[in-house]
Order: sequence, then C-alpha cells, then structure tokens
Amino acid sequence: MRVLEIRPEYGPGGAATVELPGAVYRIFGISGADASDCEGVVFLSQIHGSGILFDPAMWAEGDGMIIPEGGRCPGIRTADCLPVFLASAGFSAGFHAGWRGLAAGIAGEMLRLYPEPPEIVVLGNCICTDCYTVGDDVERSVARSSGYHGNPPGRLDLRNSAISQMEAAGLPEETIVYSFPECTMCREDLFHSFRRDGTAGRNLQWLCLER
Repeated sequence: MRVLEIRPEYGPGGAATVELPGAVYRIFGISGADASDCEGVVFLSQIHGSGILFDPAMWAEGDGMIIPEGGRCPGIRTADCLPVFLASAGFSAGFHAGWRGLAAGIAGEMLRLYPEPPEIVVLGNCICTDCYTVGDDVERSVARSSGYHGNPPGRLDLRNSAISQMEAAGLPEETIVYSFPECTMCREDLFHSFRRDGTAGRNLQWLCLER
C-alpha cells in the first residue's frame, strides 16, 4: 500500500481543490463554504459513533456513509477529528474518525460494508500526533481496536490508527492512500480547531467522483 502526502496550495482561509485519480477533493477551513460550493454534498449529524449509512438523507444521524456512483458526494465536518474518504468505480464513501469512532471500530466497519475494493483512500486534515494529547485509557482503547501500537506516550495518531484498522479489515495492498498532513491545531491560519479555540467552527471536506 502506497501512502502519498499531498500539500495543496491553500487559498485564503484554508480553501483548496485537489484533483485525484477519478475524483476531486475539496477542503474548506476557516473560510467556510457557501451553498453553491456544497451543492450535491451530503453531510450527516455526526455523533462520534460507528454507524454507517447507505445513500443517506441529508443530516441523517451517523458517522459514515456509502454513496453509489452517479449520486451525491460524501462530506465530513470536523474540528480536529480525521475525515476519511474512499472511492472506486461504483461508489464513494466518507467517515468521521475521532478517538471514540476508532475505538468503536468505524474504520474496519467501513471496509466490511464497502461494496467493492476501494481504489483510493483519502486521509483529510486533522490534529497531528504531537498536538493530540490523550489519557492512557483513550490510547489503550484505540490501540486495542485498531491494532496500532506506535503512539508516543500521552499522544494519539489518528491517521495510523485508522489505516491499521482498515488494513486489518482487508484494505487491498494496491489501494493508494492520499494523506493531507497539515494539522488543524497548528495551522490556525487555515483550520478550525476545537482543542485550540474551543469554538463550534467546523472544517468541511468532501470527495466527488469524476468518471
């Protein structure tokens, strides 16, 4: 499995559009997005769980979705958690991976429910390992569920935890993983961060198929 880091040229306030194989990835940080930007994008009422919905209605309750090709685009709202997206010929998907969701197994559940082998996985912007301080109970809970045991003391690596959980659930070796490494907490010029600011602002990220 190849992991490729992407550092796009962000516009003012953390806006970026990135062309990927068969898909377009869009990011809106502190700049926000208006209705015309979000046309055709589905967002969920996220609850920090592991529920995954198939072709859901807008604002349905859950933390992940799978959408057939030719439909809409999965969108995830975060303030420090990790947004993860998958794409293949017939489907796209997205899920919200904070520590609670990973401890509950959301990454593995997505791989088990996804209808065909994903061609690409996208790890969006989230809090970095150095900034993400957690208690030992949280680290142990996520490590137990994900199988990733490389977290530094008192820290949590959301990216490697999510990938490890997906690999254990059968992520194909040939899948290409695109990772956007800028930290939501470090980059106050680009992103909202609950840990940094304690605000209700959310970063919006979504993936749209282009076939």
